Amino acid sequence: MSTNWYLFPEPIVLAVTGKDARRYLNNRLSNDLRTLQPNEAARAAALTSQGRVEGLFTVFVESAESFLLVCDGGNREGVKAALAKFIVADRVNVTDISACAVVAHVAMESSQVRESVSSVGTERKLLCARMRVSTVGSDVILVTDVPIDGLHRLTELFGPALSEESYNLLRIKQGVPVYPDEINEDVILSECGVLDAVSFSKGCYVGQEVIERSDAIGRLPRSLERIRLLGSGLISVGEQVLNAAGEPIGKVLTSALDLDATLMFALLRNGKYGRGDSVTCAGHAGEIMQAEQVVQ
Repeated sequence: MSTNWYLFPEPIVLAVTGKDARRYLNNRLSNDLRTLQPNEAARAAALTSQGRVEGLFTVFVESAESFLLVCDGGNREGVKAALAKFIVADRVNVTDISACAVVAHVAMESSQVRESVSSVGTERKLLCARMRVSTVGSDVILVTDVPIDGLHRLTELFGPALSEESYNLLRIKQGVPVYPDEINEDVILSECGVLDAVSFSKGCYVGQEVIERSDAIGRLPRSLERIRLLGSGLISVGEQVLNAAGEPIGKVLTSALDLDATLMFALLRNGKYGRGDSVTCAGHAGEIMQAEQVVQ
C-alpha cells in the first residue's frame, strides 16, 4: 500500500501538565479549550501582545490535567519559551518531549488512518483530522521510547514518505499555510486566514485585541495569497511581487516547482491587487490565484 504521507523532520512536542494546565492554556492561547474532552483536539496559537504568531499548535487533550501541544517546527527553545512566558504561580509544567515523538500527516480518511495505526506498538497514539495536502487527512503523533520503530511501522503501512519539496507543492496547491513558513511573528492569524485557531467568544487572551479589531474592521492591510508563475524556478523568500504597472505589492514567503510553473505563497498589500490579476516576480510572469482554486 502507498499513500501520500509526510514525516515532519523537526516537530516540537510539548507536554503541558498540572492542576492549572487547562486554565493557563486557555488564557495563553487563541482558541477556546475549556470544553475539550480527552481524545479531542483543536488548533490554537500563542501570540504576542501585537497579535503576531509565536507558535501555532494542535492541542491534544489526554486528561483533565494533561495536554500535548504539537507544532510543525520552528525554533524549539523560542516556541517553548513563548508558550510558558506567563507562568508565574500557576501549577503548570511544560516539558519538551520532542525526542520521544514521531509526527506525521497521512492523506487518508481519518477512520482509515486510525484503523491503520492501531497496530503500531505504542500506547500513546494521537490523531487529529486535518487537511494539508488533499481534501482528507489526519495528523498522527506517536509518543514512544523508540521513535525509529514508529517511523519504520508508518513506512510499512503507507510506503515512502513525501519529500519536503513535494509536501510544500501539494499544500500550496490546496492553499494550506503552515507555521513557521508562512505563519510566524511577521503576520497575524487573520492575514493568513487561519481563523479555525481563534475563538471570538471565549474572552481575554494575549493578542486578543489585535485579532478582534481586525475582525471588526473587516479589512486587513495585507493578505496571504497564492501566485502561479509561468516557468520553473524556485523564487527566493522575500522576493518582490510586482503588479501589472510594475509597482511592488508584496513579497514571496514560499515557492515550489510544478512542472513548467512555480507556485508561491506571498503576502500582498490589500487595495493593490485583485485575485486573477497579472503579476511578475523575479522576471517571471504569472497571476494571483482565486481563493478556491485547486491546482491538479
